Amino acid sequence: MSHNNLIENPLVSIVVPVYNMGDSLTQCVCCLLDQSYKNIELVLVDDGSTDDSLTVCRTLARKDGRISVIHTENRGSGSARNEGIKASSGRYIYFPDADDVLSSDAIAIMVDAITSDLTCDLVVFGFRSIKASGEEISVKVYEERIATGDELRKSYSECMGTRTKWGIQGAPWNKFFDLEVIKKYSIIFPNLRRHQDEGFIGRYMCYVYKVKFIPDVLYTYKVNDIKKTWSKYPLDYINAVIGLNEVRKTTIYQWNSDDFQTQQMLQKEFICNTIKALELVFSPKMEGGLSERKRFIKKGINTSKILEVPIPPILGLYQRAALKLMNNSMSLTLLLFYIKTRFEKWGIL
Repeated sequence: MSHNNLIENPLVSIVVPVYNMGDSLTQCVCCLLDQSYKNIELVLVDDGSTDDSLTVCRTLARKDGRISVIHTENRGSGSARNEGIKASSGRYIYFPDADDVLSSDAIAIMVDAITSDLTCDLVVFGFRSIKASGEEISVKVYEERIATGDELRKSYSECMGTRTKWGIQGAPWNKFFDLEVIKKYSIIFPNLRRHQDEGFIGRYMCYVYKVKFIPDVLYTYKVNDIKKTWSKYPLDYINAVIGLNEVRKTTIYQWNSDDFQTQQMLQKEFICNTIKALELVFSPKMEGGLSERKRFIKKGINTSKILEVPIPPILGLYQRAALKLMNNSMSLTLLLFYIKTRFEKWGIL
């Protein structure tokens, strides 16, 4: 990666998608502007909010010249971040979520980490997960390590997910990216309503030369409760699952055909996400009776072609049972999903 034009105190672009965050946006923006590292530009992308978010964004921009505001129709956070990338002029770029918390020295630490090695183009750092009440759930701390992109792509299983040892796949908020790489290779978030972050990171990792993992815990992530999680999944979630799998066929699946562990993890994730999409048959958003619910599941099975996917040895018992029932009885499949989703909402799972 080219760092020939590297300068001291490089400009950092911070892109924040905003959707109906009017009540809490000011707190988020203040947290970002109060960073000890001052050479930043904050790009707020209002994703077609229906509250006063756009007004709040513009009010904040009038108070600080480092803020710019973009307004788009509602197309999801991935599309909003793509608009933010186009408008960004920094040397590096960071993608926090609007409802989480970044430590005050985070950007300074990220900049120091990425500029201390002129061949580094990705920094990965630790994070804390908390409940809405503030109770801490877990802390992810990385061991300090520098790894080449070739090394990681050859054996990627420990990078799959956010919580694996060298977790890279997942959310973008615990990663610091090289904006030159993004623009050089025209890397964008795929047009998906869910899992767009996963697709973007997979695309970015195709071109990474060197990754630096640092032990610093710089981000606090607020975990949604199960009711909020259900409300965030659209009934057509199956389209996002299929879309992510298509992106992965052109990225992670291509890196090393002999990396069987990663291949199996990808297959397992696709099956699990597809089943999650079919479980939305019992979402509060779902209307209709038994016959409509059966049609919903049948359509999802046919669209995803889930029954054609090789069953990896690491697949769980619940998913194996679901696949078997899908082949034999739609009524029993519905019953299984009903029991599972009830247990989940009651907190038993």
